[in-house]
Amino acid sequence: MTDVAQPEPGPTAPAPAGRPVDAPTERSAPLWHKPAKVGAAVAAGSIAIALWNPTDGGAPLCWSKGFLGVDCPFCGGLRCVNSLVRGDWLAAADHNVLLAVVLPVAAVLWVVWMVKAVRGEKFELPKVPLVAWIGVVVVLVAFTVARNVGGPTWADWINSGVYRS
Repeated sequence: MTDVAQPEPGPTAPAPAGRPVDAPTERSAPLWHKPAKVGAAVAAGSIAIALWNPTDGGAPLCWSKGFLGVDCPFCGGLRCVNSLVRGDWLAAADHNVLLAVVLPVAAVLWVVWMVKAVRGEKFELPKVPLVAWIGVVVVLVAFTVARNVGGPTWADWINSGVYRS
């Protein structure tokens, strides 16, 4: 018996002319699979937070709150998600106003992504300039400082420790 050498697996053939390399092929998953998977994961996490209800425990879950006694920019985030899932935006804003604004915007972006994917169109977020990212960091730092220093009584709601149901 003679051994027949099998050809080494090599790189795949280049895409035919006129077809972009990243275009879906017959064997690749449809475009809507990614947003569907992201949506399913977020829905599962949101349902778990709604069923668990982080306001029931009484102990802070954030490490910065638990160990340092200060609110990080995301303190109150689980309670915010819990309130959003239950449809109470004001309570969500009471826990973390930044997330109460950002999460619904992210949900709208996900819907746009899903609709475009179902239509077979690719969805790309616009490129964000460095100055905008610096602005985001400045807002997060200012938000963190504002919720940790004493201020006027009308601004107490920005602190995640204040809970009003």
